Amino acid sequence: MRLLKAMHETERFSSTEQNIVDYILAHPAEIADLTTRELAERTFTSPAAVFRLCQKLGLKGYNEFKLKFISEVNRVAEDGRSIIHRPIKGTDTAEGIVRKIAAIEVEAIEETKNELDTAVLERIAGRMMHAAVIDFYAYDQNADLASMAIYNLLQIGRPAVLHTAMNSQFAQAQYSDKTHLAIIISRTGENRRLVRTAKILHERHVPIVLLSISKDAPLARYADDFLYVANTIEYLDFGGTVFSVGVRYVMDVLFSIILSRDEAHIEKNYNDFEGYLGRLDEKDRLW
Repeated sequence: MRLLKAMHETERFSSTEQNIVDYILAHPAEIADLTTRELAERTFTSPAAVFRLCQKLGLKGYNEFKLKFISEVNRVAEDGRSIIHRPIKGTDTAEGIVRKIAAIEVEAIEETKNELDTAVLERIAGRMMHAAVIDFYAYDQNADLASMAIYNLLQIGRPAVLHTAMNSQFAQAQYSDKTHLAIIISRTGENRRLVRTAKILHERHVPIVLLSISKDAPLARYADDFLYVANTIEYLDFGGTVFSVGVRYVMDVLFSIILSRDEAHIEKNYNDFEGYLGRLDEKDRLW
């Protein structure tokens, strides 16, 4: 719920803008039918103030605001409250937690999906198909997400590797060229080690795809393509879970685009792979 979260950040608004926000949050059911002028009249402001608020929230105008606001308001927990702060509380039952976690993960996918540009996705998928090697750069939990993506890519014949140690990242970046594709996963987009690696990659003319939360992050300066992933900063707000779900969704979308473009060839390679496994004795299997 990117927009709703932004609307609850009171420090970003002037008193006039806060007045408009307060009215919208108090009367969400009315917004679909209110024009800019009508909203201005009910908040004793002006259409220009409404327009400035929409721009401050990163939107082009009031119509775009209404679409996003209504979409987010319609995706709330079953008790009618938006999942914005501390979704899990000490009073929650196991049954309630089952519903809340499902809602959190669905919301992470919806928010990420709503920010995706299909033209950008198709361009990235094309680069992934033609890259000599797809190099992933990530740390900690994000490295696990990269490993999952790499497994899927290898299954469809796309060579992909993961670099997590700082020295190996620098070395790989230094010896890469434009035939490689670098995919960087960074929740904050501010990891200084990754920024240094991205600078090397940029100097080597390696195309860079960044999965993160902000186009204004330091890493984004070096990225050829940026993919927004849903996120909540605080750990206890399930920020890590939200970001992880969003990254998995984006990588699954890219994987599926590649699969759709080369289905027959990929299916043949997969059947060959299964054939190799079938020739192994049961005792030799790894799973």
